[in-house]
Amino acid sequence: MGKKTSHTRGLLDVIKSNDEPTATEQKSSPQRTKTINPAVNLAMGVHEKRPKTVKEPVLQLEHDQVIIFKYHDRHNSSLDTERVTQLRKSIEADGQHIPGVVRKTNETTKDGRIIYELIVGRLRFEASRTVGFFKAFIKTLTDAEAAKLMFSENEDRNDILPFERWLSILPLVDDKVLTGKEIAEMIGWDAGNFARTMKARDAYDALCLSDKLVDVTKVKLNQLVKIGSLYKEKPKTLTEAVEKIKANYPDRKNNLFLKSVISVVEGEEKPKTKTTILNGSKLKVKKLGEKVTLTFEGLPRESSMDEIVAALKEVDGFKK
Repeated sequence: MGKKTSHTRGLLDVIKSNDEPTATEQKSSPQRTKTINPAVNLAMGVHEKRPKTVKEPVLQLEHDQVIIFKYHDRHNSSLDTERVTQLRKSIEADGQHIPGVVRKTNETTKDGRIIYELIVGRLRFEASRTVGFFKAFIKTLTDAEAAKLMFSENEDRNDILPFERWLSILPLVDDKVLTGKEIAEMIGWDAGNFARTMKARDAYDALCLSDKLVDVTKVKLNQLVKIGSLYKEKPKTLTEAVEKIKANYPDRKNNLFLKSVISVVEGEEKPKTKTTILNGSKLKVKKLGEKVTLTFEGLPRESSMDEIVAALKEVDGFKK
């Protein structure tokens, strides 16, 4: 009994030493946090409640149960790539290790199975077709939350090409799911670049470029932005250039089509110049569109007027 009492008193002394700071400690640390030795808790029969790990259920879905998120950022032309082929081989050999993310819809298949909308994991979804099912977490998300999750999941990836990304942005802007600022921040574009790409939208729609820009892996967004800039300045010239390329080169598509249109426009806009040595001076005539400039190095003589007129005629510097 003596030993047991002594042992209990020892434990209480340890508890007391942990719970009660000395007078010096009280002065220096008036809000000192209590520290309890875990061994003492165990001896006194006190057990800590540890938080339980929440495990989200993983659905195993057949592919006809899944539809693609209406604001998806993957264009069909980017799915037939070597990366998808390699991913397919990996899933066939070892299974799908990382589930996608889906949300429930109100639709069902013909035999009554629930249909889900795919938010994250498009490549995994396509690559898993040969194994017959797709693994995914289910979440309850608004359109805005789903779009942000998609962008967040993709923020460290560089395989989504700029033009492909641009196409996915347009419906979000049209439906006002997210603001332009939110989208720019989510995809890592500065405000200036985002605004410039949005200006290209008018040309893209008005010139019906979607039927020529069909492969996102072969279209450079900066070329489309240039088309948009030219269209804003001279819509008629751009429209004529597009029709000219479509008529004369019907098989040209993607970036080659854009470059051809730009080449036609810039060719028409290339300035005509003429340099003439006059008696006592040098004349340079330049015509760009309907603007004509004459630059003299040294004062011309009145007797050089005929040569000046001839230089103007050579660059079509007179109205017809």
